[in-house]
Amino acid sequence: PPLGEIRRRGPPPAAIRLFCERMGISKSDSNIDFSIMEDCTREVMDDASPRAFAILEPLKVTITNWEDDKLEDFAVPRHPKRAELGDRTVPFGKTVYIERGDFFDLEGPEGIANSGRLPKGFKRFLPDGKVRLKYAYVISCNEIIRDPETNEPVELLCTYYPETRAGNTPEGEARVKGIIQWVEASSGTKCKVMQYDRLFKTEEPGKESGDFLDDINEESLTILDNVILEPSVGADAVTIIDKLSNNPGSEVEKIYHSSLAYQFERSGYFALDSSSKVDDLVFNLVVTLRDTWDAGSATQPKKDENIHINHDKEGKQTQQKQKNKNTGGNAPVLEDARRVALRAGTILEAGPHPEANSLILCKLDCGDVNEAGEPEEPRTVVAGLAGKIPFDELVNRKVVCITNLKPARMRGIESTAMLLAASDGQEGDDEVVQLLDVPDSVPNGELLSFENMKPCEPDAILKSKGALKVWDRVKAQLRVNDEGEATYQNDGTVRKIMTSAGPVRVTSLKNCTIG
Repeated sequence: PPLGEIRRRGPPPAAIRLFCERMGISKSDSNIDFSIMEDCTREVMDDASPRAFAILEPLKVTITNWEDDKLEDFAVPRHPKRAELGDRTVPFGKTVYIERGDFFDLEGPEGIANSGRLPKGFKRFLPDGKVRLKYAYVISCNEIIRDPETNEPVELLCTYYPETRAGNTPEGEARVKGIIQWVEASSGTKCKVMQYDRLFKTEEPGKESGDFLDDINEESLTILDNVILEPSVGADAVTIIDKLSNNPGSEVEKIYHSSLAYQFERSGYFALDSSSKVDDLVFNLVVTLRDTWDAGSATQPKKDENIHINHDKEGKQTQQKQKNKNTGGNAPVLEDARRVALRAGTILEAGPHPEANSLILCKLDCGDVNEAGEPEEPRTVVAGLAGKIPFDELVNRKVVCITNLKPARMRGIESTAMLLAASDGQEGDDEVVQLLDVPDSVPNGELLSFENMKPCEPDAILKSKGALKVWDRVKAQLRVNDEGEATYQNDGTVRKIMTSAGPVRVTSLKNCTIG
């Protein structure tokens, strides 16, 4: 598509530049997988886009023990990792909307289709069950009001528990595991959402039939007319529309409708469409939270096919394995290096191991989030770096870590990630060790890549004997070059380990091993 149409849909310019940097220039004709562009877009928008609640398929919830006209405001971060963006105000009241897909009706159409059984791993809202409304209260479902013709639930009558406000779990009570998003009914903003999918059903349109039109995906656009947005999104949209109306074509501050973009939590990244009016907002789906498209099926799975989105991309390899299985196992074998999850992380704490003088104990922020999009607790890392690097040089340092190795218990403490470091190869106290450094601008959790190689698709966990050998083979090919850059050297090709802000480096070591 032309750049004007790309801009209208919403991928930011930085994503296009990142895509160009990763692809480089080739003199030969080739096809580039569209998923690479999508990965670049996700990477940029994850860091840049504020979060917001948007209910794509609303289900009404009435809180029966809440005062009729009372509204309570919650201050919620605009971005979980960027405090400088400030907070947004999310009102809560007697009537809210939740996603229809967050409620599994055992006696409704989905329950009948599933023989009255819960989907495996479902932790959200159930009849007679409890769920937490994110940032607000725990509620329980008391009664379901149904459409008399379809038996579909149209309203849930629920009770809220005031003692559970803002994530609190009363002493002696079990923590409610399910967390879902919501929008208060009277303050929410109605809008239209254009959900785009792949234009073609196959990776190579027309290859089988000779006519690319035979492979058109007739479901490549789904229009949702009754989406409910939290009020801060509506206010932001009105501001940017007014600004564009009052300064059309201004070059002083070049902005577009699509400059207003969000991560609608658990749904994807969305941008304001240029057809939007103050009283008729339209948002375009820019990219989903992860790649769920399967070339062997007509379309990618729709939202809420019990696929919980997580910032971690390790789950993508599990899905890839299933896809290969479904296509007869004829998919190309993934290179070893692309199966290892090299991520950026920040060391938050560092100190001695209580039971071993040769080990240190670190707390590491690897950017992990739970299924509700909330930051997880930092990982614990046990490393054999005692006496090699002073503790004060470790804290707040941005480093490379491996996040999909099988957790290992080291002198009584489980290590759930591994730090990568370069060594000059000397023995004992004479050895010089330096951690692999990542530019400070790189967000925690960013999946690193290898120069001129497709994006990584890590295994969920490298735990089998065969999978562990993958890491052994990769580790044997990691070296620091004569420029102090971390590289992967395989089959005579040297590839730099890359971040979105440039190559990974070490402080001063050159031409040495990494492990």
